[in-house]
Amino acid sequence: MTPFMDFVICADEVGEIFEGHTSGIQFGRLPSASRMFFFFLLLLLLSTIDSRAGAQSPIALPPCEWVRIDGTDAGFFRKTFSARSGLQKAVLLGACAGRMTAWVNGERIGEFSGREQAESFDVSRHVHAGANVLAVEAAGASIALILELVFDSGRHEWIVTDGSWLGSARAGADWQPVAALGRVDAKAEGNPFDPRRAVDAYNSWTLARGAERATDPATIVTLPGFTVELLRSAQAGEDSWVALAFDPRGRITVALEKKPGLLRLTLGAAAVEKVEVINDTLLECRGLLYAHGALYAYANKSSALFRLRDAHGDDRFEEVRELVRTEGGAGHGRNHLRLGPDGMIYILNGDDVALPAGRAADSPFQRFAGLPWIPGPRDAQTFGTDGRLLSGYLARTDGDGTRWEIVAGGLRNSLALAFNEDGEMFTYEADNERDIGNPWYLPTRVHHLVSGGEYGWRRGTVVLPPYAAEVLPAIHDVGLGSPTGVEFGTRCHFPEKYRRALFIADWAYGRILAVHLAPHGASYSATREDFATGRPLNITDLTTGPDGALYFTTGGRGTQSGLYRLRYTGKFADGPRIEDTNARAARELRHRLEAFHRRDRSTSGAEALAAAWPQLGHEDRWIRFAARLALETVNPREWQEKALAETESERALTAWLALARVGSDTAKLALLDALNRMSLSGLGETQQLEALRIYELILPALPEVARSATAKLDPLYPASSRAMNRELCKLLVNLGAPGIVARTTRLLSAADDLADVVHFLFFLRHAREPWTIEERRIFFTALRRAEQGQGAQNYVATLRQIKAATASALTDAERTALAPLIEDKSIVLAALAGPAPHFVREWSMETLEPLLDRAAAGRSFTGGRAAFAAAQCILCHRVGTDPGGLIGPDLTAVASRFGRRDILDAILDPSRAIDDKFRNTVIGLKSGETLLGVVETETAGHVTIRPDPLAQETKTIRVKDIASRELSAISPMPPSLLNMLEREQILDLLAYLESGGNPEHPAFRPAPRK
Repeated sequence: MTPFMDFVICADEVGEIFEGHTSGIQFGRLPSASRMFFFFLLLLLLSTIDSRAGAQSPIALPPCEWVRIDGTDAGFFRKTFSARSGLQKAVLLGACAGRMTAWVNGERIGEFSGREQAESFDVSRHVHAGANVLAVEAAGASIALILELVFDSGRHEWIVTDGSWLGSARAGADWQPVAALGRVDAKAEGNPFDPRRAVDAYNSWTLARGAERATDPATIVTLPGFTVELLRSAQAGEDSWVALAFDPRGRITVALEKKPGLLRLTLGAAAVEKVEVINDTLLECRGLLYAHGALYAYANKSSALFRLRDAHGDDRFEEVRELVRTEGGAGHGRNHLRLGPDGMIYILNGDDVALPAGRAADSPFQRFAGLPWIPGPRDAQTFGTDGRLLSGYLARTDGDGTRWEIVAGGLRNSLALAFNEDGEMFTYEADNERDIGNPWYLPTRVHHLVSGGEYGWRRGTVVLPPYAAEVLPAIHDVGLGSPTGVEFGTRCHFPEKYRRALFIADWAYGRILAVHLAPHGASYSATREDFATGRPLNITDLTTGPDGALYFTTGGRGTQSGLYRLRYTGKFADGPRIEDTNARAARELRHRLEAFHRRDRSTSGAEALAAAWPQLGHEDRWIRFAARLALETVNPREWQEKALAETESERALTAWLALARVGSDTAKLALLDALNRMSLSGLGETQQLEALRIYELILPALPEVARSATAKLDPLYPASSRAMNRELCKLLVNLGAPGIVARTTRLLSAADDLADVVHFLFFLRHAREPWTIEERRIFFTALRRAEQGQGAQNYVATLRQIKAATASALTDAERTALAPLIEDKSIVLAALAGPAPHFVREWSMETLEPLLDRAAAGRSFTGGRAAFAAAQCILCHRVGTDPGGLIGPDLTAVASRFGRRDILDAILDPSRAIDDKFRNTVIGLKSGETLLGVVETETAGHVTIRPDPLAQETKTIRVKDIASRELSAISPMPPSLLNMLEREQILDLLAYLESGGNPEHPAFRPAPRK
């Protein structure tokens, strides 16, 4: 995820912190008020609805309530709760009438005071998997708490105060149920958990928007013995800071986000003493590096690598020279720089950046892996208009920028890299949150970057899975997040454990993670712990200072920036270091093989062949990878026959993979024959997957004989593993294997993971053999089950495309028989919604707020459901088990986080608080036409929008025809929605939403008589 771009440039990246968050609903014109009801709920539900949770369903929680202990104004409260594994972030928000102190699992968290506005603490390090206890000592009549738990899958859970809590006047004795006093928003004086002020964990960065000062370091939680200091808050005119670097004199250079230029900060003992502008022309320098007597700046929006030099010895940079220009976009753009142990400058580029002309012919990274037979939705994005595959890469150049090598590829948008003390490279790679729920989704992850490394990222649906034969897997999956800076603690004055740690910054969740690497063969394994967390703590970059402290900046998206120093002030008690000699030997072997990756390919490859061949069957995946790339530098004519004659299975498969990648069509034909003769059933799963990948690479080039592989692969399907079933399904559908429909529909019926369901649906729709009506029914039933799951924008788009493509191929008889399963949901729901509502009157908060208590009891469930349909929100949303659309989130849990007044306020004034995920983009064309909506797809040459969220049609615009782009300050939901409803309809609607579709909710009981 890109941390600090001007998100107008690339607003299609859902869930990406610095690029803007956009919904899965696309627009080409202003929608009607009735269709836009779901947008206000999207704005409210970012934290409540589990929209990132793939197949997981949202959790309907009881409303947060004020609670107290009967008979006393002070006492103790407790709640036992269970947390699943994979916790990403935990935030405790609280308010009280008086003061209270909170503990989690016996550890003191902090104090809360006042009931006007909730205060919050990051409690991530205190919550563990399994049973937990949240305890409070209060001096005051009542308390209210919300504990938010966010997991690596994106799932959210909430622990809230209600009647299930226990209380006691004395600590540890006589625990009794507390008295619940009612919802926190029930009274007119307001809700201390107002979503505009009490922000969820993922959006804690918004707390830094408009702040007068950077986050107080006293609120930043770090490990014992470490101290955090704030050295400077950015002042007016100093913009938001996106990168930092120390110059040779110990001064800090920071790059500006929106304004052109660079600042130089001179440090005193405890603060910045002097601020100077040292450049006012370069735009958004994400990469800064002092090396070779110069300052190198990779200016993302200036689209080039620059070298700045002090030509006159006056401490100014008079010489600003462009070294290398890179074409392409600036969203996933030009990222960080790092000086390597070899004296070369290493440069990370996101998948918007084109490979520069004149790159070295002997670069370690030479080719991307082949693409699949079956194109998927959005796979037009896989290549830019210039024909290049859109995938991020790692490059390196010399001090003059004269040699440009491509070192590794298959990245999405890794922002920064760092070298450990052994000279090995690592990065923290972004995910694509738009694809959560899809089988090709990959979480944020830590990668070990090696010579020629291929890491599998592609735009569209052709992401290579971690088990793909030519892909190097992540050494650690982190989960949801927004990767920014990375730094090893090698030069830090820290305890030994942390000098060896890789520190990675997560902008979204406001944290620095310490990733502890352990040598594992020729690579590493890893574990992690929270090192520093804050709220907000939107870290943009970090580096080691000359004093051995860790320095970091906050900012991005125009937020308040700060410069911090993190020092170790505890006692050192380092133990002895134990060297893993076997792992060092494995890395050295890998390095010897990597030395051949840059050989002159026009010369004889005898030496490379001799070194590589014995290692092609090595048990270590990383050594096999290095050996295969060394082999690929040799003309295949020198080793093709040797490969085809190889009898050791692992060595043969690795050599065959190389031949599939670089061999001629004639060689691939011979390779197919060798594969068909190999006994696949006798291989282990890893080798079977390698064989399947070789088939996938060579068969598209051999259409005449491709079906010869069917007899070989057919007996393996279905297999006992998920990965094998996925790959066999893909291949056998392509090959037209007989019986593929019957076997795959059986897998569909049994699949318990919706990502597997989507995978089978995705490929099975292309099966060419006759289907029975029952097989069709199983297919569309599974599709409906997937539609009930939760996923991000691309998940919904994938299901829409599968459904449209499959339904269009049905016969009239099939369409009639399957009508209940395949009928256009928008037509069905439109019939339920009925005619468009008419204007009733102009409603306001002043007229409706006094009536809110009347929504608590005596309401009509039938009336609320009818109002939900009449307003046409049914077209996009569901409540409970009632019919509803799937375009917007399930609204069953809307009342678990937001109160009645909050919902009403958001309907009446939707533009007051718009989450950036759901802002529209205004696109002005050179023709004078204006389009309003959310970009669905974008390549270097084209932008595609969906004119209507409920229709299949899209509109593609050439980038060269666009005159302007900006995010709209106006909510997509019009403020006049309630003007179409009668007063009683509004109150019934509010009760219906609070009920989560439960007709037994107290709101539908008779109102008490007065």
